[in-house]
Amino acid sequence: MNQKLTYIITLLLLFSLSSCTGRSSSSSNDNTKDKYTYVDGDYYAEVKYYNPKTGTYSTYTLKVRIKEDKLVTIYWANGGWLDDSHFTPPDISTGKASFTTDRDYRYKVKIIENGQ
Repeated sequence: MNQKLTYIITLLLLFSLSSCTGRSSSSSNDNTKDKYTYVDGDYYAEVKYYNPKTGTYSTYTLKVRIKEDKLVTIYWANGGWLDDSHFTPPDISTGKASFTTDRDYRYKVKIIENGQ
């Protein structure tokens, strides 16, 4: 009987310890910056562009804006920009994103440094 009781207690302890993950639960008071990989703001990125109509490939280093781990704006060196009115903001939480604009231009974007 003593051996069975010891066995049961040991199993219960092992089970309770194995259910602990070491992660804290999120609360509704978390800051936005804690919920996303990238803090909302501007970053520098390598931007690869392809126009299938002309066959043009180009690579640029440009400033981009991220909001809630979505790429929302690319700023061109000439003062212009490409924003989410021309594409669906892709997830960039891995540091990379690809998308196609409403004009079928294709982009690959890779974050290279903080632009703030």
